[in-house]
Amino acid sequence: MLGMLVTPAWSQDTGLYGDWQLYRVDVPDYPGALATSEKGSVLAEPPDDGTPWRIESVPELDVGSYVSWEALEALDVSPWHEAGFTGQGVKVAVFDLQWYGFDLIPEELPGVESHDCWAHEGCTPSMDSLRPRFGSETGVHGLACAEVIRDIAPDAELHIVRVNGQTTFENAAAWAVRNEIDVVSMSLSFFSSSFYDGTGPVAEIAEEMVDGGVLLATSAGNYAESHWLEDFKDDDNDGLHEFPWGSEYLPISLGEGAKKIVLEWDQHNNCGDTDFDAYIYAEDGRLVGKSIDEQDGDGCDPVERVTANADEEGWYYLQVQRVRGDPAVRFGVFANSGDIYKSMAEGSIADPGVVPDVLTVGAVRANGYMQNGPESFSSWGPTNAGVAKPDIAGPDGLTSSAYGNTGFYGTSASTPAVAGAIALVMSREPDIDAFEAADRLRGWASTDRHTWEPADYGMGAGRARLPDPESEGLGCSRHRPWFFALLLPLVPLRRRRS
Repeated sequence: MLGMLVTPAWSQDTGLYGDWQLYRVDVPDYPGALATSEKGSVLAEPPDDGTPWRIESVPELDVGSYVSWEALEALDVSPWHEAGFTGQGVKVAVFDLQWYGFDLIPEELPGVESHDCWAHEGCTPSMDSLRPRFGSETGVHGLACAEVIRDIAPDAELHIVRVNGQTTFENAAAWAVRNEIDVVSMSLSFFSSSFYDGTGPVAEIAEEMVDGGVLLATSAGNYAESHWLEDFKDDDNDGLHEFPWGSEYLPISLGEGAKKIVLEWDQHNNCGDTDFDAYIYAEDGRLVGKSIDEQDGDGCDPVERVTANADEEGWYYLQVQRVRGDPAVRFGVFANSGDIYKSMAEGSIADPGVVPDVLTVGAVRANGYMQNGPESFSSWGPTNAGVAKPDIAGPDGLTSSAYGNTGFYGTSASTPAVAGAIALVMSREPDIDAFEAADRLRGWASTDRHTWEPADYGMGAGRARLPDPESEGLGCSRHRPWFFALLLPLVPLRRRRS
């Protein structure tokens, strides 16, 4: 699974910012800001005037490896093109942080307008794709997502937008509302801004888009195999969490290099009540990473961000220590650079995929699409607020010029495929909005089940699939009977993936 590249902080050698090295203040136009929005600013260093700050939330790419005839076939797009429904009259935008080299290959996405929400609050400048701001921006992830939409909905009005953090997401959301964008496809996940319960600043931005009439189609994420969630337990009172197998260590399989692991707990609304520290050890007992931030004062958030310096591929071990405060706390771990032993697929969706009113998309392999279940890495719901997610699944394992025939995998690929399908539905029914079109698509989804089961937390309504565009009654969609909403809380959930 490819995550964001881990790079050093700003240096004369790279000219790029690294992860966890930018700071957010909720003050617009703060002096010396690198970027700003209507609500806040991004700084290279914490402010020295007492202004409260926190680490800027920078998203992860939801790509599993690297259209796209596979998507066209899986969704059964060709009859829609033959009938003249190609996305005409629909405005679609792709929010992403990797557009490197787009300026050099304009023939790949002819006529596309670009918008840089880092360079200006209004997202008015065109992007200079050869001047990335982060090491994680030196890739073609966004280009691949845009290609998928272009192949499925070739006549949609397509915009590409630089979004590389919470502040630029604020700018992009406001831009989308102002410009009456119908559908935004965003294959990014934000961590550490909430306990993934539909609250927090990233969720608020998504809700503002919904309120403004913009459908956000976002990836469920690729974290089913890299997630852990449970209540803190310390029966022997030594301050260390005890995992269910009788050990005080959580095994995590990591590749060689600097790898990110995030520990966070359910105190985003009362940060400071409990202070945890996190330590990572190699198999020989060497300490290879730690985070001992004090949850108190400026920049307080209930998060420990650990970089594990793995000198070789293998098993490493996370230890969670309570320094002080209430032990009755639920905590979660995301090891997005590796796999967790006995990982928990349930609850592995991050922001903004946990927001009830966004369209959250899981991934199903395109080869054998109609028979396949969700990809092993595709994140599952429900959210930590109990909301059933994802809403639908789309095809991944796609061919694109950006990644070649090695394949474009993950919910990064399935999300723009679903967004493109929504544009086709809107071009056939110009009197409906994107939310109604998404509802149509959910109603047409292919599923092997007739009742709501735990497995639905990987695919939602099922596999996105377009019916014959000439069918009578196409506007009618299948809905689950209303009583399933009442029975849902009674359905037992598996605690972890087998």
